[in-house]
Amino acid sequence: MADHRSTSPGPATAGWRRVRSAPLRRQQLAWALSAVAVLVTAACAGPTGSAAPASSAATPAGPALINGTTIDRAIPASVLDLPFVDAAGRAVNLASLHGRTLVVADFLTTCQEICPMTSVNVRDLADALIKAGQPSVTLLEITVDPERDDPSRLAAYRALFGAPRPNWIMLTGTSSSVAALWKFLGVGYFTTPPASPAPTDWLSGRPLTYDVSHQNVVIVIDGQGHERWLVTGTPATNHEDPPPTLKSFLSQDGRQNLSSPEGPVWTTSDVLSALARVTGQPIG
Repeated sequence: MADHRSTSPGPATAGWRRVRSAPLRRQQLAWALSAVAVLVTAACAGPTGSAAPASSAATPAGPALINGTTIDRAIPASVLDLPFVDAAGRAVNLASLHGRTLVVADFLTTCQEICPMTSVNVRDLADALIKAGQPSVTLLEITVDPERDDPSRLAAYRALFGAPRPNWIMLTGTSSSVAALWKFLGVGYFTTPPASPAPTDWLSGRPLTYDVSHQNVVIVIDGQGHERWLVTGTPATNHEDPPPTLKSFLSQDGRQNLSSPEGPVWTTSDVLSALARVTGQPIG
């Protein structure tokens, strides 16, 4: 893409979808390489473009990472202070989570191709972190569809995954807050017409009137508000199914992504390895 931070389609995003297709996979890889180049440039250049001095907050020594990209980019206060609300309607922003390591993933509750599997992996990460006694890590799924995904809808989606996990939060907000966050983090998304015939919403039972195409990205942010790692691609769930309601809502592409995800992919092990490296603490 000419501008991987855009939330609007342009010439480079024509035909970009969340479906499982060769053009999409190529675009995901091209976007990832573009994102890495921009982020590494931002991390390595000072305000005048000269090499930045060595930081005392260098990435801690940890396990070698076989997937994803290690970065170090400070998130400005203007982004940390963006207002969001959780599934209970409580106000949340990234600044209020200062000191906690964050795992951030984009999703929407009407996704039929990727997001249910993203949420399966996030749920499994939440359980693994609780089992490992890691209370300082918070998992955030933040919508790319704020027009539909209000707190009550997030709560209904979240309830499909069973008992609440205190370290797993779903967030929504105004269109402007959501767009500003994802623009800074380099996650592109845009609305598209629904499939024909229009899918029936799993919650309301009514036909969906639009869809949202988006990049599939997971980002780790450290306790000081720095982006430290990212991965893009299809979530591989290790043969774990989404809840029955969401599994039956999957499109044909979604069912294929569940049964045999193709590269690039990411797993819970990838995220746990990144967390161990960023926090300097073994997990599991």
